[in-house]
Amino acid sequence: MNSPAKKIALSAGLGLLLFTSGCFDTKEDFTLNPDGSGKVIHECTFQSVNLNSDGETPDTGKVLTNAVRELLQQVKGVDAWRDVTFKAQDDGRLYFRGTAYFKNLSKLNIPNQTMLEFDWTKTADGGALLTLRTNQADTEVSEGVTMQHRQKKTPPKNLTPAELDKLIKQQRGQYQQSKPMLAGFLGNMKHAVVLRLPGQVTHSANFTKDAAGNLAIRFDGAKMLEVMDKLVNDDDWCRQHNGTGFDAQDKPVMDAEMNQYFFGENAPVSATVAGAGKPLFDYAAEVAAAQKEYAVLKKTLRVDASAATEEEAPVVAASPANGGLKSVKVVGVRLVTASDQGRGLRPFNYDTGYALSLLVEFPGAVQSVTDKTVLEVATADDGTSLLPDSEWNRKVHFPSLAKDKTAAILEFQLNLPGGGVKGLQELSGQVQYKVSGGTQEIDLGFDGLKAGATGTNLDAEIKSIKEGWQKNGSQEMSLHLKTSPDAIKSVSLVADGVKTELRQNGYGGGMNSYNFNYECPTNFPANGKLVAEVYDKMQTFDAPFKLENLTLLGNAAGK
Repeated sequence: MNSPAKKIALSAGLGLLLFTSGCFDTKEDFTLNPDGSGKVIHECTFQSVNLNSDGETPDTGKVLTNAVRELLQQVKGVDAWRDVTFKAQDDGRLYFRGTAYFKNLSKLNIPNQTMLEFDWTKTADGGALLTLRTNQADTEVSEGVTMQHRQKKTPPKNLTPAELDKLIKQQRGQYQQSKPMLAGFLGNMKHAVVLRLPGQVTHSANFTKDAAGNLAIRFDGAKMLEVMDKLVNDDDWCRQHNGTGFDAQDKPVMDAEMNQYFFGENAPVSATVAGAGKPLFDYAAEVAAAQKEYAVLKKTLRVDASAATEEEAPVVAASPANGGLKSVKVVGVRLVTASDQGRGLRPFNYDTGYALSLLVEFPGAVQSVTDKTVLEVATADDGTSLLPDSEWNRKVHFPSLAKDKTAAILEFQLNLPGGGVKGLQELSGQVQYKVSGGTQEIDLGFDGLKAGATGTNLDAEIKSIKEGWQKNGSQEMSLHLKTSPDAIKSVSLVADGVKTELRQNGYGGGMNSYNFNYECPTNFPANGKLVAEVYDKMQTFDAPFKLENLTLLGNAAGK
């Protein structure tokens, strides 16, 4: 019997990550206490992207302080920072280093700069279990701040050998089309972690040890690409797993099998720490000192402390009735004239080709940019068409919305221009986007919460309820809803008069029919209710755009 298909693709959140902070190279040195509190020396080199430069050279100092301010405001679970330093490097990247103090390792999140996050769970014998957090919810994917781990989709069943080979060939083609973009996201991404633990490690899996005997682990984006290439092109592996599993939606599922490829062992990433360990430092005393230093830093950088903890007000679209676009311009170009994949010679980790990034400004805030956004004409100045043969490549993938949702970055793949081409005669297409006039709450209409139960709204059905993967008393629910992910703001459990928003751990499906994974910190009580907050008064607009007489760099010809 074939086992479930393993996902080899990346989430849209990773695509957004590239545009918000760029690829990163992060090093972290953790010191933990038995109660899960601790500190981490966080050091990161990253690229910041400015979408509002209007072609002018940005002020380096302003870009740096804005990036550091944004980092400090987005971080979650941190009580204070100390010893913070930052600078702009000669290569244009930004460097940040600081020590962060946190009460609970499981709630620590430093977005845009981390791939490895951990949970710390106390065990009955007084010890603790350290695990890699691999199913983090991505409710902020539109903000571009985290990665998403969606639900595995059930692979096709009862395929004949010929049908399976056809499916594998199709999925490989999709992977090859996305590969240049994936390489851009992952090529230079690195994250190395050292963990100093408050007790003897009695068992560990997929960790190494540094020179001092501390646990260590490392993520390497280039290695992930190698694994993806190997598995997607391995006939035996694909047949065993009913296809490559590629659908441009998920990052690789970090289960035991995939961990073997990435970290070395066919086992969960985990470490068991014996009990009776003593605190490695006085958390209260060090935090008190750090808070004084951090107060000065926040004042200097104008950091709004509340921004790190308070949920942003929902964005309501402004005057959507007329649709249209405020402006469209080319803000990025990638041109690779020669690439030799067989010899491993790929400039910037890309194959031969030409790609443009467009900055689209909307007349107000939008809910999402859809996959109906397409490039229809791309004519070179010699009259030849640069449109890709594949319809899939003519559509936008991984659109990145601005934080205020009034602008987006769209990337399009084009064919390589001929040797005599100096510019583009025409670049045109249409952007499809959705707007919302607000939200409303809908009781999904379940008589009781159990597997197989059906509700009265949104064709709701509970597919399954099972123990949470952390085995800490939480439960996970697979919930089917007849709606799109863009239409759902949140789902909450209401029990005994208490309303608790559930953590979304991803989704899978299509054609306006999806299975969502939701996590409850305790169990789902049989007499509970589920309430969905959905975006209301949704409208869809198709807005055409047309650019003429551009250089290959996207500037107006003659300027």
